[in-house]
Order: sequence, then structure tokens, then C-alpha cells
Amino acid sequence: MQNEFREFINYVKHPNPFQKNESSAVFYNQLFPLVIICLGFAFASTLFTTTLEHFRIIKKLPEFDLFDLKERKLLLFGSVVIVAPIVEELIFRLQLKSYSLAVIFYAGLGVFFLNKLFTGFTLGILVFAVLSIAIVVFLWLWESKTKRTRFVNVYFKYHFYFTAIIFGLVHISNYNNPFKFGFSVLLLVLPQTFVGFILGYVRMRFGVSKSIIMHAAYNFIPALGLLAGY
Repeated sequence: MQNEFREFINYVKHPNPFQKNESSAVFYNQLFPLVIICLGFAFASTLFTTTLEHFRIIKKLPEFDLFDLKERKLLLFGSVVIVAPIVEELIFRLQLKSYSLAVIFYAGLGVFFLNKLFTGFTLGILVFAVLSIAIVVFLWLWESKTKRTRFVNVYFKYHFYFTAIIFGLVHISNYNNPFKFGFSVLLLVLPQTFVGFILGYVRMRFGVSKSIIMHAAYNFIPALGLLAGY
């Protein structure tokens, strides 16, 4: 497990956009240790947050919204273990090796945040989406191969970090009225942010199909615990 963690840390220090996919056998040998590392971080993070709440250093933070699905166990399990890993990996990790998909990712991110800021302005969202697509097409036609190469060589590591952090922050929406708790609500998504870095590492080293499997494996144990608790 130490070797797997060391390899992950070394990659995160210097993300390599040209990482070639390694064999499935290597991935499956590392799957269990990586899941344990993620769960260990989640446990430590939760313990830290709970301790801060206990000593009233921070307010008691909101509960997970998926608890509302406790009467629909199969839906809960399927959403967490099957749907979420596939959808989230296609959105956040597939584009890590593609300049054009990265541009689409940022356009989609803009649409998402605009929708959050101006809920109800459907026409505005539609117009922004159309403009975003037009910008993507323009960039694809106008940008030279040299500029794409520059994006990969110079900016990839920042893109890698940003993608993992945004992946974590998006999970704030899983909680009830999170923003009334201020910056302390960020403690709730520390595990998802850490997992975002792990999944990015897995995607770059083994491919997006393996990051989906890793994501599902990580979600499986907490989902199983939720079901058992009901």
C-alpha cells in the first residue's frame, strides 16, 4: 500500500499528460490498496470534522441529501454505485487527455455555474449554451496544433488540479443549505476532493474505464453501509 501511495503522490507532484495506459493486471493489483487509501482519508477527514463540531469550533454541518432516498434503497444504491461513477468520470476525467473535450468541459462548467446563479432564466442558459458550443467550434478551428501542445505541456498540471478540486466542490450540492455554514462546509467535501486526485491519477495511468471501476469500488462500501443502516 505504501508503494501505491508513493506512486500516486509522485504523479500528483508532476502530472504527466503523456502517461501511457498500463495493463489491466497492474490496475487490479492496485485497486484494493487505492480504495483503502481513499476510505482511510475519508474516515480521517470525517473524524477531524466531527471533532471540530464536538468542541463547537464550527457549527454542526448539514446532512447528506441522499438520506432522503432511504425508502428507495435500490435507487440509492444504483445512483451511488453505477450512475454516479459513469456520469462523473465521463464529465471530469474523460477530458483530461483531450484539448477539445477540456474546452467543452470549461464551457459546460460555465453553464452550470450560470444556472446556479440565475436559476429560472432558461432562455439565458440556452443562449449561453449555444454561445459556448460556438466558442468551442471556433477554438477548435482556429487554434493551431502548437497552441494545443502548449496547453498540454504548460497548463495541464493546473488543469489536472483544478478538475479534481471542482469535482470535490460540486459535491457540496449533496448537502442541505450548505452555504449558510460558510467556509466550514468545505470540510464536508475534503474526501471527494482527495478522491478526485486519485481518480485523475487512475484515469491518466490506466484509462477512463478503470477510473469508473475505481470510482464504483470506492462508492460501494459507503453505499453498502447506508443500506445496512436502513
